[in-house]
Amino acid sequence: MSADAQIIPQDIMKAAEEALDNLLCNCSESCGGPVGVRKASIVDIAKAILAERRRSAAVGKEATMMTGAPIQEMGDEVAAAVMSQPKAHKFWMVYGIGQRGPTYQHYSKALAQLEAQRLASLHPEIVFVVLAAVDAYRTDAPAMQRIKIIKPDPADHTVTDDGIPF
Repeated sequence: MSADAQIIPQDIMKAAEEALDNLLCNCSESCGGPVGVRKASIVDIAKAILAERRRSAAVGKEATMMTGAPIQEMGDEVAAAVMSQPKAHKFWMVYGIGQRGPTYQHYSKALAQLEAQRLASLHPEIVFVVLAAVDAYRTDAPAMQRIKIIKPDPADHTVTDDGIPF
């Protein structure tokens, strides 16, 4: 067994072996069935299964963090909706107290701190603070709805003229 296969859990190796057996079922030497090719392929399949297990664990952890409920307690639709949420990268902004709002996003805290120091040296009377992105929210635009305009019914006495010309 190779060094790579030793770090792969046995259950994953067994699943990979079964998957390869299904692929090579009744396959002769001419179609890629030698023992050496089979063993290398099992390791490759096991690595792919292990990578998928790790990805799934990360997805479950993220869903739990976002909802507060373990992934096992979520319905499939809820888990899928949580995982399809857009992602935002962490960033920092420099804000001069009493000045206009910041617009530039620094993608490292150190760069934002350097910028705050630079601005503070140019404007000693202003306090510059480094702000970190902590949470992000977005809402979808409301659905467009067409509203039909109708003429008022002259027989309807509920519509009254209030005398205001606008």
